[in-house]
Amino acid sequence: MIFTYYGEYMEEQIVNIILAAFVTIFSIGLLIVSFSSYRKYKNTKLLFVSLVFVMFFIKGILMSASVFGYSIPWDWILISSIIDVLILGFLFIATLKR
Repeated sequence: MIFTYYGEYMEEQIVNIILAAFVTIFSIGLLIVSFSSYRKYKNTKLLFVSLVFVMFFIKGILMSASVFGYSIPWDWILISSIIDVLILGFLFIATLKR
């Protein structure tokens, strides 16, 4: 009984590590691509899309920190929700920009 619980806990931790790493690496890659596109075309929509990927990168760093045991000074759900609202706001602005 103890071994199955510990095994499930380890599997959950491994999945969390993989997801945090994926979000961090994928968002920094997309940030580089979108920011280089912004520098080339000077389209403000691409600037807001770049800001979205900055927010995803920050969220990935915080996810990675929490997975590896670093304590985040505020409630994780509150921070994650604030970042999500910022992401949605930047996407909304990018959609409305001409």
